Amino acid sequence: MGAEKRQVDTCDVVVVGAGIVGAAVAVRLAERGLQVAVLDAQDVAGGATGRSAGMVVAGLPGHYGWAVQTFGRGQARELWQLGLEGRDALVDAAMRLGVYLEQPGSLALAVTEEEAESLRQSAEMLSEDGFAASFSPTDPLLRNFLGAVQQPRDAVVDATALTRTLLASAPVAVHINTEVHDLEPEGGMVRVWAQGRNVRCERVVLAVDGYGSLLDPSLAQWVVPSRALLAVTEPLPDAALDTPCYADYGYEYACPLPDKRLLLGAWRRPRSVGGQHEPDASIREGLARFIERYFPEVPGRIESRRSGVMGLTPDGLPIVGRFSDLPQVTFALGLGPWGLGWAFAVAKRLVDWMLDGDDLGLLAAERLT
Repeated sequence: MGAEKRQVDTCDVVVVGAGIVGAAVAVRLAERGLQVAVLDAQDVAGGATGRSAGMVVAGLPGHYGWAVQTFGRGQARELWQLGLEGRDALVDAAMRLGVYLEQPGSLALAVTEEEAESLRQSAEMLSEDGFAASFSPTDPLLRNFLGAVQQPRDAVVDATALTRTLLASAPVAVHINTEVHDLEPEGGMVRVWAQGRNVRCERVVLAVDGYGSLLDPSLAQWVVPSRALLAVTEPLPDAALDTPCYADYGYEYACPLPDKRLLLGAWRRPRSVGGQHEPDASIREGLARFIERYFPEVPGRIESRRSGVMGLTPDGLPIVGRFSDLPQVTFALGLGPWGLGWAFAVAKRLVDWMLDGDDLGLLAAERLT
């Protein structure tokens, strides 16, 4: 490594990852007067952000009832409120920066009678806890779903354009095709070894979602990569869908695009651990069944397919923390399939904690130890 000719830089903070989370963190740090550099192994929004469906959904997959059962009523309410704040912050940023955004709300759809009852109970608890949500025992899309919860103000955004425009709006140095290989302490600072350069800085933020274990294997205990598959149709003027929707507890979803195309996707919780992931045929099969049963106009009219990797924690919440042996390095990982809705909330919590010592609350890594 020492014999390799490298460009040497210094700055206050290096953010590793140029997705929506890394961009939100970097811009917030720059607004606090810090000199920030963003390094990414690919392009801006070249990972999960650019391969997302663009759906900005508040909350968590699995319905509100699942969150109440998992975290308790009070913490579920706190999480939902935080998710709403994150969604609204993204919406505000997109509107301020002139990035494409629509805000038609979203639909959570039931594929079984059991899920329909779960949705009904979730809508009831959401209303009791002061959140806007309404349950329908019939399918508003007329596609044979068994019930729906409508959540207003959820959005669809051009996630790649938002990430690029957000980074361009602040004095942040962005270095693409600059893979980070190692982080090492150096006299109270951190040396960031990357492709073609190294950077000496006071702090590092890892915002690489499902790829954290590639830099530090210890992160695999908290964040496991999971694959999502997406199919994009040709323009479908006859497709009656104007609201993004998700079904089967969030595992399948559909989103209308501005040019009359449909984006349909699926994901599953990974069966592997330790940072290793093998493509799961059940994702492909699940997406195929979802399309054939609920979107019969789509088979034979798919123009492209793509896959992406996202990070998942054991309890489905994003995780924010620091390395015990290198406390100058913090991380924000595991945002999962609702990552766009969580990005700005996670970025705010991380920066306020890192610079001001504010409480991370339920996002703290300690909850999983």
